[in-house]
Amino acid sequence: MKKMFRYVLLVFVFFMLVACGKPDSQKAFEKNFKQTITDVSKKMKDGNEVSKMLAGILEKGSYKVNKVNEEKNMAELDVTIKSADFVKYMTEYLVALKPLFDSNMGEEAFQKKSLEYFENLTKKELDYTETDVIVHMEKVDGEWKVINTEDVLTAIFGGLTDAAADFN
Repeated sequence: MKKMFRYVLLVFVFFMLVACGKPDSQKAFEKNFKQTITDVSKKMKDGNEVSKMLAGILEKGSYKVNKVNEEKNMAELDVTIKSADFVKYMTEYLVALKPLFDSNMGEEAFQKKSLEYFENLTKKELDYTETDVIVHMEKVDGEWKVINTEDVLTAIFGGLTDAAADFN
């Protein structure tokens, strides 16, 4: 009887572990999110010193999948993306550089002030913003793909892309 109970318990535990796995669309989103951060960060690190510092700030972002609704080849993921408040920091940056723009101090002074601002920014405790995004995914040729990548990128950059569009 004890052996039978052990086997039943073992089978029950096995089924519970299998049933608690993440949906495939969530796994694909998590993989793609990490890869996007890595790719963007890598490109930024190939740039100047300011870009390298921004890449370091970008890498501190995170996400949380709140809910997954997966049906056949379509999925909706309710995701909260946490990122540095780039809108706030870029606004501060532009305000700090305004005197240089007004005085026409030149490229070298501009570069020096930019580097100084972002060095200070990387040393301090940053403010973060959380953006809720409904990520739409579609299964294409057996692989889950994010359909609304622009919404995800906007959240990754803390709303900076929307702010830049509004500025224009």
